Amino acid sequence: MGTLKFIKNFIKDRDVASITPTSNRCVVKVCNHIDFTKDIIIVEYGPGDGVFSRYLLNKMTPGSRLIMIEANEDFVRHLKETINDSRAMVHNVLAGDVLDVLAPEDIGNVDYVLSGIPFSFLKPVRKMKVLESTKTLLKTGGKFLAYQTSGHLKKPLMRVFGNLETEREILNIPPYLIYEVEKNGA
Repeated sequence: MGTLKFIKNFIKDRDVASITPTSNRCVVKVCNHIDFTKDIIIVEYGPGDGVFSRYLLNKMTPGSRLIMIEANEDFVRHLKETINDSRAMVHNVLAGDVLDVLAPEDIGNVDYVLSGIPFSFLKPVRKMKVLESTKTLLKTGGKFLAYQTSGHLKKPLMRVFGNLETEREILNIPPYLIYEVEKNGA
């Protein structure tokens, strides 16, 4: 997707987190938390134009799956037109509605949830719905990886998951704080 079209989506859609796609450096840093040596299920919230999605698919095993959750119809159309991989599927829903579109056998068995959606833009009720849904779909030991522009997600993550680790990626526009959270039991 061209830069101009990406900027137009940023302007017209409040749920688009950034005016530019995530940098390759940030993608690699976030994905360093993923074990690509085995078959895994990854759910990606807000894949946008697919910067992370393409990287994930290049690293994933043939038996792995990527489920993309994207609310923006322009991005959904772009993803469907440009990602031709049987391991990938895209759903045009809000992240908080992820449990409505995942197969029942996937709920509680997801290895990783990756998110770049702008949690700071979400109303508290919607933010908690996304985090609670994320906890429900992750398996025990599964990880939620989020990249955000600030530390606003620390308290909600601690309330829902009870743990988190952070690191920064300053060589991205905007700079990101990367959250790593693990589901510890039910």
